[in-house]
Amino acid sequence: MQATLTQWLAGISGTAFTWALAALIVVNVSAFVVFSTRGDRQLVERYTPWWLATNFFLLAIGVGIPAITAVTRLVILGASAVVPDALFAAG
Repeated sequence: MQATLTQWLAGISGTAFTWALAALIVVNVSAFVVFSTRGDRQLVERYTPWWLATNFFLLAIGVGIPAITAVTRLVILGASAVVPDALFAAG
């Protein structure tokens, strides 16, 4: 059960990072294309806060979820070293 759970957490970590990075690239490329083709200064001023918020949100997902899953895996490994196997697997 421990190995399955840690593998699942590692998979979630990689998936979250990959999707966040892909979304970050899509958002920034599309923003670059729209802002460079339109050339409207008012458009840039109106959508820059939303663009920044989206970037920060995707960055938080891409870094936060892998960090949380890494800490969770360490806690599981630490708990399995302290708690006997019979008690850990019984739950």
